[in-house]
Amino acid sequence: MSAPLRRHWRQHHLMAAPELTALPRRRPPPPRFTRRPRQRRRSLFRRRHPVLAFIGRLVLAFVKLTLLATLLTVLIGGAGALWLYQRYGSDLPDPQRISEHRSFETTRIYARDGTTLLYELVGPEAGRRTPVPFEQIPQILKDATVAVEDAGFYENPGVDVRGIIRAALQNYRSGEIVSGASTITMQLVRNILLDPADRGERSYERKLREAILAYRVSREYGKDQILNIYLNENYYGAQAYGVEAAAQAYFSKHVWELSPAEATLIAGLPQAPTTYNPFTDFAAAKARQRVTLDLMAEHGYLSQAEANQIYAEPITLSPPRTDLVAPHFVFYVRDLLERRYGPDLLYRAGLRVVTSIDLAWQAEAQRVAQEQIAQLQARNASNAAVVMLAPDGQILAMVGSVDYNRPDGQVNVALAPRQPGSALKPFIYAAALQRGWTPATVIWDTPSKWTNADGVVYEPRNYDNAFHGPQRLRMALANSLNIPAVKTLEYVGVENFVEQMSRLGVTTFDDPSRFGLAIALGSNEVRLLELTGAYSALRNQGRYVAPVAVIKVTNSRGEVLERWQPERGRPAFGPQSDQIAYLITSILSDNEARHYMFGRGNVMELPEIIAAAKTGTSNDFRDSWALGYSTDVTIGVWVGNNDSTPMQEVAGANGAGQIWRELMIRYHLGRPPTPFPRPPGVEELPICADTGGRPGAACPRPISELFAAGTGPAEVEVVYQTVRVGGDGSCLAASYTPATEVREVQYPLYPLEFREWAARNAPQPPTELCPPPQAPADAVAVLDTIGASGTISTTQVFLSGVARGPYSLEVGVGAAPTEWQPVAQSPIAVPAGLLGVWSTAGLAPGDYTIRLSVVTPEGFAVTTQQTVRLERPGGSGSSP
Repeated sequence: MSAPLRRHWRQHHLMAAPELTALPRRRPPPPRFTRRPRQRRRSLFRRRHPVLAFIGRLVLAFVKLTLLATLLTVLIGGAGALWLYQRYGSDLPDPQRISEHRSFETTRIYARDGTTLLYELVGPEAGRRTPVPFEQIPQILKDATVAVEDAGFYENPGVDVRGIIRAALQNYRSGEIVSGASTITMQLVRNILLDPADRGERSYERKLREAILAYRVSREYGKDQILNIYLNENYYGAQAYGVEAAAQAYFSKHVWELSPAEATLIAGLPQAPTTYNPFTDFAAAKARQRVTLDLMAEHGYLSQAEANQIYAEPITLSPPRTDLVAPHFVFYVRDLLERRYGPDLLYRAGLRVVTSIDLAWQAEAQRVAQEQIAQLQARNASNAAVVMLAPDGQILAMVGSVDYNRPDGQVNVALAPRQPGSALKPFIYAAALQRGWTPATVIWDTPSKWTNADGVVYEPRNYDNAFHGPQRLRMALANSLNIPAVKTLEYVGVENFVEQMSRLGVTTFDDPSRFGLAIALGSNEVRLLELTGAYSALRNQGRYVAPVAVIKVTNSRGEVLERWQPERGRPAFGPQSDQIAYLITSILSDNEARHYMFGRGNVMELPEIIAAAKTGTSNDFRDSWALGYSTDVTIGVWVGNNDSTPMQEVAGANGAGQIWRELMIRYHLGRPPTPFPRPPGVEELPICADTGGRPGAACPRPISELFAAGTGPAEVEVVYQTVRVGGDGSCLAASYTPATEVREVQYPLYPLEFREWAARNAPQPPTELCPPPQAPADAVAVLDTIGASGTISTTQVFLSGVARGPYSLEVGVGAAPTEWQPVAQSPIAVPAGLLGVWSTAGLAPGDYTIRLSVVTPEGFAVTTQQTVRLERPGGSGSSP
């Protein structure tokens, strides 16, 4: 009964029965059951257990508050979600537009003259996207795509809530957007429905709009429809949109003809198609395939054994044949532009790109490389790469292979990581120069070994399997000695060296902990383009400028998007970068120093061209390198096989060095030889060639050396011994050694720890006497002719000659005396001169014999004699 009716009823009945109002009011009977006993029990519990009762009341209050807070949160969250949905979803495009085709404008790439067209980048509708029915796409490709891109694709409503929460936490911790948790549906709507200007935006607003749109698309389309559109529209690198175009681009076959290995390789590319492009980095593409297969096994699409079997299947790239000008360079530029502008803008915005390539030198480099490889094919060398850089860093030529159209010709070896052999040594010594060493620092080339943390012993050898003892840094680098290089890296520290190479643009040294001292001899991998850029920094007085390929980019409206400007570059070798670069350049261009190991007329010694150069050879002759520069150009060359098959004794000098030499000679035709400019802060000082220290009075070979100011030579205490040698120097000069064959030679006394090596390798003073001459008397005891024609008449006869040791002169009567009388005696040798005076006073005329007896210091006793006739004036002589 409603309130008005109740009031009406009360008024009506009260007025009709007024007597009821006078009756006394009766108390209602008590209820049959009351709550008093229970309340008394509760009160009794509270009195006996007050603490437990209090805790119970708190728990009850907390539960009530929690339920209230949860209800409020749900209400507020629901209201917020509804507001966000209305706020960011009100102006989103219609999901029905997802299958509409998009228009595009072709991008054109030009040579450095701005008019010669190198290549036209076609858009997907121009033939590089071919839709195929869902049924024709291999199931393993579908499964692989779902596993690697969106494992919950068939369960989620277009949005992965857990992934979004996880990404939000990652973004919150990093302070920026580093993770997006994009599902396949979200990727699809981003690439098709969102405006191009919004696709590259990294913001929470764009992500929210994308999620709302993905949810709507999931309601409009079935999962297979969405996956089919995704597989036909997604970008897979190499200008391929969709799986059919990708199959054609990488394997020259239809998508339904792909093997499981090929299908799973393709499935992993969309995350970073430029990075995982198998043409430029096949190892990275294989690593991505490994991730894809492991995820397929994790989510139940394959067993781990099946995944391993598929990964082990060989993959052969088979790109479509294309006739291009400088193809490797063109696609290098394309990849650069993709990173900067994204594929959508690149292939649809009608960009006009002017590059640095000089087609004349590109053609010349290609020709020289092809000719040299043709000569080396008999020694199992099949490929070469060349990079030419102008002084300002512009790429004048880039040869990625000798034949772009052969089966593996599209692999750009100029960008492929390869082992550099000794080509890194200049930078190891540059790092040492930053830490106090000089070109005169002596490094001992002796047998050495190191044991790493795993107990593996590293014992390098020199190229000639010999050891060369004390070598100045200049000689060690110029002659590419291995053991001094490893010792220098030990002094510098691997991490310091890796950091320096990073400053020089080398990107392959990404984890210093993986490298050891063997990096000094090229156990790691580098890219030819990056290493050539590092050598260019030496040419540019220690200032690094990244190689430049793109000079200018304009859009279809003529607006300049980027324009390259020359820059001086950043110092790469510390505060004395200019001086250190000059010292290394001085060593690399020192033909005289290089003769010790490479001989005269070697491949790095150019006619009337001042050039700095270094070669490198990896283990088993798998890679041949030559890099060098003049004041006009820097050239880097690699020779080898794409699959790293060993060549037959093709080293840096007789492989890549031949291409480098030919291009350097041709580039400098008509150009005068220009010396490298010496920067301030470099001084030339005298040193002792054997010690690298200041030349003392005993230094046998004083020379001059270059130093950065303030790092001149120090005093080096080296003891020399002077030894008289005879003949060819292999024996000690004796008293009887002819004077014309005697000379003095100085021999250093090496430190005690190196004397064993010196005894085996260094010249040592002879220990044996030279043998006596065939006629000892002619060399040891010689009497000059006495008198005229053997006749004397004076009372005093001067006896002259040679006595190479203590001697005695005697005279006897007749031609065969039996008795001898002394004439003279001396303990001192007479090399040539007066031996004694014979007095003939009182002697009868007649024949007399003079005898000279000499005992050499070595103990040889030699006698010579001469018979003369004594005549008196006015008479004839007769026998006494």
